[in-house]
Amino acid sequence: MSVTRLVWQGHPLQVGEHLLPPDASHHARVTRVEKGDPTEILDLDGAVGQGVLVGWEGRFARVRIDTVSRERGEPPGALIVGLGVLHTQAFDWAVEKLTELGVTRIVPLLCERVQGRHHESRAARWQRLSEAAVVQCGRSRPAKVSQVTSLVSFLRDASGTRLIADPAGGRLPGAEAVSTISVLVGPEGGLTSSEQASATAAGFQPFGLGPRTLRTETAAVAAVAVASAWAGWL
Repeated sequence: MSVTRLVWQGHPLQVGEHLLPPDASHHARVTRVEKGDPTEILDLDGAVGQGVLVGWEGRFARVRIDTVSRERGEPPGALIVGLGVLHTQAFDWAVEKLTELGVTRIVPLLCERVQGRHHESRAARWQRLSEAAVVQCGRSRPAKVSQVTSLVSFLRDASGTRLIADPAGGRLPGAEAVSTISVLVGPEGGLTSSEQASATAAGFQPFGLGPRTLRTETAAVAAVAVASAWAGWL
């Protein structure tokens, strides 16, 4: 049986009956949730309440939360992706899929080959897309989408195990215990040779994604999947 997921931010989720606010109630109505249907309430801050719809009180849905779980679907450590900004909606798609894969922070990067302008105004939309992806995939937190930043700043601030997707890279070495993974993926056309050298100097280890040429958004998803599997986080 399918479960309808509803967002209720800014309210501590507790076992018991609750009258949902207008936005969550509206979502329940348009998705045609009926009395007795299973529901999950997400606060987008790590808590997920599982229960059922008890009924309707005018325009408002009343739910009963039977159990509350925390940090469901979250990786065991920080999973950070620095991704060269794409001027098309492909970056939207990447944000959604990276969220579904468990990425905890997405850093849109301005690299030498990034096309277009005024990308800073897109960050709020990307954050909303990550929140919507949480509802779809059932994890308990969205990725935090940072403001658009320079590659130099990302390299300077990167922490943990640092990996860079590189067509010339090989396999990652044997798995090791890690608490933070930072993955770097360049924009369309890739990183320039000087940017690649700067990443290497900052401790980023190159690894390959196979013999085929991937679009940037595909490479980002593949890189996170490979890195997560390597670390034992999948």
